[in-house]
Amino acid sequence: MKKILPLFVFLASFALVQCSDSSPVIETLDNHKITVKDFEAAYDTALDSISRLQNIEKKTLLEFIEKDINEVPPNFQDLNYQLQKKNFYQTYRQMIMTRLVAEKNGFISRPDVAEVIKQVEMQTIAQMYVSEQVEKKIQITEEQALAECERMRKLDRNFNLTIDKCKTFAKAQLKQMQTREYLPLVVERIKEEVSIKRNEKFDLDAYLAPKKKVEEPAPTPAPNN
Repeated sequence: MKKILPLFVFLASFALVQCSDSSPVIETLDNHKITVKDFEAAYDTALDSISRLQNIEKKTLLEFIEKDINEVPPNFQDLNYQLQKKNFYQTYRQMIMTRLVAEKNGFISRPDVAEVIKQVEMQTIAQMYVSEQVEKKIQITEEQALAECERMRKLDRNFNLTIDKCKTFAKAQLKQMQTREYLPLVVERIKEEVSIKRNEKFDLDAYLAPKKKVEEPAPTPAPNN
């Protein structure tokens, strides 16, 4: 499984917009009110983002979050911890406080910061779109999940999960395998949908080639007296 990115990566683009909201206020940071509705929306968006970017079914993600961390396979334990609501809330409020201070100090309006935000937005859109296209191609049957369970049990005699937990884990493993299979095909299909016109007068290979270091001449040896 791919390394899980810190949650603030997924929360970084949240705008601090206060809409009319009749849900209870959890707390107020400066003049920004964190309401139950705001927090639930942020939590659901983070689940959806991680599900898409990590290519994990949202249903599977929620199942792992609801389990005790010791019941979760090691490669899902970070997700289990980060997405416990009490842990997520602390990340969420810290993000809001940091953004409020950053805005006060003019950090967000700086051109260099705006460029980074634009780059992160473009990268996130690309990742989410590719993940969604791969997701459409993935198909895992109950028979395949059971077969994967048996394979994992044969490889590791200590692998003693119940059949339901084993199938959930097996589906996640199979999904990762199918993702690696379909990812290059999806990327190639995207390239086919874009009309590319190269500037023949521009030497792209020369532009992208690493610059050669200019070797300094060897020092002239001192004459023998």
